[in-house]
Amino acid sequence: MMDTVLVISLVTLMCFFVWHIFALVGEMAKDRGHNPWPWLLLSLAWSPFATIVILWAFFDLKEVPSQAPER
Repeated sequence: MMDTVLVISLVTLMCFFVWHIFALVGEMAKDRGHNPWPWLLLSLAWSPFATIVILWAFFDLKEVPSQAPER
């Protein structure tokens, strides 16, 4: 019984970790002004960690103008 609980817990934790890695790829692509779908497909076909490094190294963040009220 305890083995089953441990296996289910580990599988759930691994799914959570994988989900967050791919969510990070999508958010990084959006933050750089790119459509996230090609980057997600690249991370599935190649490596999510390599895709993160490519996005980080070769693409700058798009700056969003501040919404501060003018006086």
